[in-house]
This record gives sequence, structure tokens and C-alpha cells, in this order.
Amino acid sequence: MNIDKVAILIKKAALEFDKISNPILAKYGLTSSQYKVLKYLYSRQSGTARVVDLERQYSMTHPTTLGLVDALETKGFVTRIPNPLDARGKLVALTDKAKSMEDELQSVGDSIEKRLTAGLDENEKEQLIALLQKLLKIGEE
Repeated sequence: MNIDKVAILIKKAALEFDKISNPILAKYGLTSSQYKVLKYLYSRQSGTARVVDLERQYSMTHPTTLGLVDALETKGFVTRIPNPLDARGKLVALTDKAKSMEDELQSVGDSIEKRLTAGLDENEKEQLIALLQKLLKIGEE
């Protein structure tokens, strides 16, 4: 059966990513969903984010996001600290453990990406990224 529906292909690509990444990340005690939270925190100069920032970045529900943060906190990768800009709120922050593993985990993420896109040349990869970004902007409006 030839699949020609964008939504189905995107879902299958996401499942393929999980199939490739979860066994690799399991060696670090992480799932692909937990890894993406760390990756987002690594991308931020402060190494911190509000839960709502994570929800928006990955289009996750509040309960899903809290579950990921709770799991990462239990594993010692993140902690919650007071938000200096909002006394009522907390920030999710990288721990020293997570910071010490940043280079290694970033490298693991790069190798997962290479495996996922192995069938694409650089031009095709750039086109795919551009098209997916364009598609996702439509959903944000």
C-alpha cells in the first residue's frame, strides 16, 4: 500500500524515531520524550525553562509535561527552582549531572538524527526541515 497522506507519514516518521532512539537512550536511563526535554534545556543559555515553555515547544499537555519533568527529577537530571520573575512559579533546571552529560547526550542525539536521515542527502534533509517548519507554522496561526 502506497501511503500518500502527510499526517500518516509524519506519525510513521515519529514512530521510527522512537524505534531508533529509545534503545540507545535507554542506556542513559532516558526515553526519547525525556531526552527532548533535556535537549530543550540544553538549548537555553540559562539551562532553565518554565513548564509552559516545554508544553508549547513540544505541543504537550500539562499532565504529560509534568510527568516527564517528574521522571527526570527522580532520575537526577532536573530540579525545580524558584522563578525569580514570578514568586508563584518554578523553573525546571538542569542538574550538575545533566550538565556533565551534555556533550555526550548531544552527540547521541546527533547520531540518532544521522540514522533517521541516512537515506537523505544534505539537500533533501534541508528541504525536509524547511517543509516541516513551514507545515508547523500553519498549525501555530
